[in-house]
Amino acid sequence: MTKNAYYADYIYYDNMIHKNSYLLVIDNIIKGISSNIEELSDYSIHQFSNSAIFPGLINTHNHLGMGIMRGFADDLPLMTWLNDYIWPTERKLLSPEFVYYSTLLSLAESIMSGVTCVNDMYFFAHNAKDAIEKAGIRGYVGFGVLDNFDKALKSADKFEESDLVSLSICPHALYTVPFDIMKKCVNYASKRNILLHTHLAETKDEENIIKSKYNKRPVELMNETGAFDCPSVFAHCVHINNTDMKIMKKKNVNVSHCIESNLKLASGFSPVKKMLDANINISIGTDGVCSNNDLSMIGEMRTVSLFHKAFNNDATALNAETVLKMATKNAAKALNRNDIGELSEGKKADFFVISFNSIHLTPVYNPISHLIYTAKDSDITDVYVNGSPIMQNKKLVHIDVEEIKYYAREKAKFLIQG
Repeated sequence: MTKNAYYADYIYYDNMIHKNSYLLVIDNIIKGISSNIEELSDYSIHQFSNSAIFPGLINTHNHLGMGIMRGFADDLPLMTWLNDYIWPTERKLLSPEFVYYSTLLSLAESIMSGVTCVNDMYFFAHNAKDAIEKAGIRGYVGFGVLDNFDKALKSADKFEESDLVSLSICPHALYTVPFDIMKKCVNYASKRNILLHTHLAETKDEENIIKSKYNKRPVELMNETGAFDCPSVFAHCVHINNTDMKIMKKKNVNVSHCIESNLKLASGFSPVKKMLDANINISIGTDGVCSNNDLSMIGEMRTVSLFHKAFNNDATALNAETVLKMATKNAAKALNRNDIGELSEGKKADFFVISFNSIHLTPVYNPISHLIYTAKDSDITDVYVNGSPIMQNKKLVHIDVEEIKYYAREKAKFLIQG
């Protein structure tokens, strides 16, 4: 049994800021919090001066295996971007090795942004799992489905979950996956009690396609697949109306809001405040690097808060603590987890440390507002998953950054050559 106590000036514990305290961890589980060092004689003490400890951030929508394609096809409408650039490139480049290194590239960036859990949707899931376990992060590996249901499910049947890595099934969207296959994916997720992860109501084009083909709105059609009745996460949910929201509230739908991707692809403006006011669970995702183009959850949280204040003409909308909960507690709920997403007794010891030494973080009045409105990825110094460091003193513990960058640059040559 290992016992560690982590001191910081501020610790966000039990949804409150505690000053000058120690976070107590036994093995990989949070034991509690203490301000009395004399009680900690049998603990190993770790000091983080002028710092704060927050629960690890959870990115609920990502395409990690696309990391090497960052910046390849920018400033294009979604359908042009997908049909003319992304999907042809994937058919040419994707391989188990490519996805492994591309996932590691994405994970390195994610960890440096305080992320301790990722919800991925892509292909070559077994190789993505290898990368996640290599990095030491927590993750959901999604088996991507378009028209390859039988092949994907045969591979998923052989997938072995671990303490760090969980399985999910990821039909792309209702406008790309036939209705009967979407239902098969839902049935498979329900049968295996795994997460279903898909896109929903992302663009006006999607809405028009679904209406033309099925004479229904995307949310109505998704409800008919049964997807709202199993553990599931729906990325985007931009083009939804009040009727959609009534269905979503009744079915306890989990939404992954990807504000920067929606802005870059001009997908539209998700009514997040209305959904939160309706008690719909909203978490935060970055989407992949081809449509964002970074994986910074620190930056994403800031954009979420600032955008929705302006969008709602309300400076109190989506305040700093609300957005932090979206990226932690709400995200854990979306993933059907009750053991992560918070720093409290009995939870997994997933957390990050942010230093307030930088000029732009001096002085500190409210550490939560500093995190959301002022912090940068470079202010994060340490990241822990399951009580073990995966980044220390700004250095990744398990990932060879130079090796990954070299591989990415070499692969990029093939992409540029066409």
